[in-house]
Amino acid sequence: MADPDKRPELFCHFSLLPLLGLPIGEMWDLDALAEDCASDGVYEGLFTSAPLNLRSGVASPPNALVIK
Repeated sequence: MADPDKRPELFCHFSLLPLLGLPIGEMWDLDALAEDCASDGVYEGLFTSAPLNLRSGVASPPNALVIK
């Protein structure tokens, strides 16, 4: 690997996603949620994310959902 500063990031991707099946949320677009929270002053809610239920699926979309 050319850039040693990227090693921890790549280690997490290679270990967490395919080996452990653990989804990680790194690309969620939370701008709309932040605007909604700022508009009504409510910053609490239930955040959940579940991958698609695909046999042997790797890196499926996260399907994030917030219930306020």
